[in-house]
Amino acid sequence: MYLKKISIKNYRCFQNFSMEFQKGLNVVIGANNSGKTGFLHAINLLKDPSISVDDFNKNNLLGFAEKYRDEAPKIEIIYTIRHLILESDTEDESIIRLLPFLGMDKLNETLSEENGAYQYDITAVIKAVCSLDLKALGDYKSSVGNVTDFNGFMTVLKSFISRYSWSYYNGANDTAADKKDALGIFDIRFIGAERTSEAVSKETRREIDAFAKEQSNITALEQLRANVSTEMKRLLQPALDRLSQLFENENNDIGLARGNVSISHDLRPNVSVGDAYVTEVRDTDADYIVPLDYNGLGYNNLISIYMLVKLTEIHKGRDFRILCLEEPEAHLHPAMQYKLFKYLRTLDETDKLNQQIFVTTHSSNISAVAGIDNMYILSYERMNGQSDCKQQSLAIHFAEKQNAKAHLTKFLDVTRSDMLFADKVILVEGIAEKLLLPFFMEKCGCPYEDEHISIVEIGGKHFAHFVELFNGNTVSKKVLCITDRDFKWRHNGAIQGYSEYKNGTTSHIEDLKQRFQIDNFSIQTQTLGGRTFEDELFLSNSDNAAVATALFKIVASSSVSSFAEKYGFDYAAWNNSAKHTEIDGRSLPFIVKLLSEFNAVIASDNAHENIYKRLFFAELFLHFAENQKGNTALDILTNDNLSANLIVPKYIEEGLIWLLK
Repeated sequence: MYLKKISIKNYRCFQNFSMEFQKGLNVVIGANNSGKTGFLHAINLLKDPSISVDDFNKNNLLGFAEKYRDEAPKIEIIYTIRHLILESDTEDESIIRLLPFLGMDKLNETLSEENGAYQYDITAVIKAVCSLDLKALGDYKSSVGNVTDFNGFMTVLKSFISRYSWSYYNGANDTAADKKDALGIFDIRFIGAERTSEAVSKETRREIDAFAKEQSNITALEQLRANVSTEMKRLLQPALDRLSQLFENENNDIGLARGNVSISHDLRPNVSVGDAYVTEVRDTDADYIVPLDYNGLGYNNLISIYMLVKLTEIHKGRDFRILCLEEPEAHLHPAMQYKLFKYLRTLDETDKLNQQIFVTTHSSNISAVAGIDNMYILSYERMNGQSDCKQQSLAIHFAEKQNAKAHLTKFLDVTRSDMLFADKVILVEGIAEKLLLPFFMEKCGCPYEDEHISIVEIGGKHFAHFVELFNGNTVSKKVLCITDRDFKWRHNGAIQGYSEYKNGTTSHIEDLKQRFQIDNFSIQTQTLGGRTFEDELFLSNSDNAAVATALFKIVASSSVSSFAEKYGFDYAAWNNSAKHTEIDGRSLPFIVKLLSEFNAVIASDNAHENIYKRLFFAELFLHFAENQKGNTALDILTNDNLSANLIVPKYIEEGLIWLLK
């Protein structure tokens, strides 16, 4: 039995929200204030239906003047529960719990047969409504009648909150149901982010107390208490005798004897067996015991979660349980987060969780191992004056995108999972762009942290699989793809004409444009003549001789760097064979060959002479930087004088401007 769907109206940040789940592990991810905590509390209302005035959706209440003068606001939550009942399972208690919320007229429609075994796939619906007592409606309308502003309305609503109550209905036919029936279906455990070792003790004590209340154990425990009492009286009899002598000699002084009353003394230990239970930590090396409160927070957190998962194995009815776990990563080392959720995922895949688990997290370590089918993205969106939470099940999103799903399952690691939590995403090919983009964003006035932007290096040109994550996703995020044009200037020993660069296309870019014709996606690539990030960076800064020379010093040999510093980027000087003796023998052959190729294209296309001359130095820079792109980026970042004067390539700047719109 599990919670299949929840529909929420007017509760916390949810105006009109629905979300479907799966039987086992459900991991809800999203940015801060995206509704994750409110989502868990909405589930927990099936156990603890307490509310305050701040549980009403404020954006909805802003329209109080039109909506809530003649009627009071209410909260409505619909819980859809699914369960598979086998006719052969005579011990299944679920049908008893679900009976008040079943649509009996449709029960036969759910009957199916498999290998001779008959089963019912039943659905129960609980409709919970928190509303103002009808007897208080007249007073409410009088109080609201003269209110002119929102704060005044909230003050009135707060004064009536004690007169609100929950009503429950069979959602299938809208008939009234008993509160006890609704709140008794699931055993819900809610473990908040600010948990302590007490959370462990509380939950485990519940198991001990439940064991003690079983009829077969009550007599034995009472006999144990009597035996303890007898032993304590034997040990403390001298003290009891002294007390008896002290009080019995004075009984008549205050008139007790007249009422046939005397003072008696006994020892009756009545300690709860649950209170007697303690969870401690044993040191596996020295074999000593440490109280849980004295253990590290991280391991206590791990112990807490592990015990709550394992507790479901010790009694029947375990499939009635729901565990709501908020931010399990709190105090937990990243490697421990990864290992814990790898364990939970294994239990889920082998159908051994024995409960439904809802997890909210900000941890990319958890999302990296939780599995795409277990993940849900949640976001709080404000558009066109409207605000509400949006959600997307990744299992549903990728149902028809199996190739992309397979790729992401393999490559959505801890680093790349960060994009699931961001508001905006930048996809780049390699390490150089990833390292330099935060710096470029700062120079362009793009607030990297404030905008919650994730920069993801995909290690190649397989952008499509990652973009599919956001293609048609209900949770809309802007995705900027910064990719290389990959135009081959040098082809068969000759330089291609500039017109071919201007008019040419790149296959992987064209494929992306055709495949993803969506508003939240933009592609940016080189436009000045560069074919990769490095040569375009040089072309963007070639007018500043000091910056261009500094860039050459990072990648080129000392003799080539000295040559650039001495002669600048004067094509004629570099083309002067008499000066070539100043260049080292390892670098010179490539430079001479490159000059020959550019001289030939200049002769055939004199109209673009200046462009070709600039491209010569860009190609030369790329040649030296080709195998050290990451180091080049790091050297740029650590050279304060260079970075201060560096110009951001235009295609990157334009992409950032689009991202901020």
